[in-house]
Amino acid sequence: MPLLLTIVTMKDIVFNSSPTASVGMEIELQLLNSQTLELVAGILPILEQDSNYPWIKSEFNQATVEIISPVCADIPELETEMLSVLSTLKARCDHLGMTICGAGTNPICDRIYPITPVPRSLILQQDYGYLADMMITFAQHVHVGMPSGEEAIDIMARLKPYLPILLALSASSPFWWGRDTNFACYRQRFLAAMKTYGITPTFRNWQDFADFFVMGKYAGICETIRDIHWDIRPHPDFGTLEVRVMDAQPTLKESIALAALIHSLILYLRLHRQGKVRGYILQPQHWLVERENYFRASHLALDARYIYDTFGNSRPIRDIVVDILDALASTADMLGEGSYLQFLSQRLQTGASYVRQRRVFQETGSLKAVVASLVGELELDLRLYSQKSLIGRSLSGNLH
Repeated sequence: MPLLLTIVTMKDIVFNSSPTASVGMEIELQLLNSQTLELVAGILPILEQDSNYPWIKSEFNQATVEIISPVCADIPELETEMLSVLSTLKARCDHLGMTICGAGTNPICDRIYPITPVPRSLILQQDYGYLADMMITFAQHVHVGMPSGEEAIDIMARLKPYLPILLALSASSPFWWGRDTNFACYRQRFLAAMKTYGITPTFRNWQDFADFFVMGKYAGICETIRDIHWDIRPHPDFGTLEVRVMDAQPTLKESIALAALIHSLILYLRLHRQGKVRGYILQPQHWLVERENYFRASHLALDARYIYDTFGNSRPIRDIVVDILDALASTADMLGEGSYLQFLSQRLQTGASYVRQRRVFQETGSLKAVVASLVGELELDLRLYSQKSLIGRSLSGNLH
């Protein structure tokens, strides 16, 4: 057996190179009954409307719909593509008496929903049992193109200290099965119970990762990269580094702003490694400190204190976000993404999703009102995008 493992390990796992500026995104959204605002197992009727449309997908359970983008050259293109897909999905849902919203969990969910009847989901249900039945969570994933597996592993290690920051910025899951959890991002706490979710190991190089993956496949841990659900992972088939730590957001504007942050941060880290830029950098920490920072970020989000050195010194995450945005300013401007980061800076004052959800509950005492506010935020977001598009077409027409 050891000889067989050695032979298999010698085979390289091919990493399909991508343009280093390319970006893509996946968002898991909640399917709701438009009258009761309860989750509804509606993905199969949505897919039946046009089975050839590739950008709307099923997810693990039937109350979830995933929208995905094509490979995009930059963030403005990503925004345009995701708006088109989201608008198509909204129209399909309206036709079927459903609506959608974005958040890491559903505040009024009180029952188990059927698993999507595809082989991968059914296997996962068998492996995880009751945990799989309870896994009604919703996330946002961002892919950034990498020229090689070596580059992906290097940037993955440099990006790891930033994952609690991204978790805090995206926190949108304070409620779970009808209760305030006292966490800003309870989705992360729940998924931490799963064997292949959570904090990413650190690898020395691409071969180190490839050896681990082959061992995991031989041992029955995974069959494909999709069976490894770390909060950041290399994706050899796509040639990307995939950041998976974030809650789904109530609005497309927020989702795109987070994608811009990741996109500009990855380029900044690459340039910093090459000595082409100097500025604020978060350093890797001991794995126990990584876990502590994760816990703090999921608990108090922007109000948490982040441990940043080997002496145990800490700072408020809110202040660290300000320093990160300042450091990224020139890189983001170079990419044409400065306005997206400015929006994130403004949101530090207006409140992230977990703050807004709790504010609605405090004012109304109703979790259904919280869900209604999430639905309303997305509908308003789409209207504002539509008005912006109409204004743009009007101005274009006036030029002629």
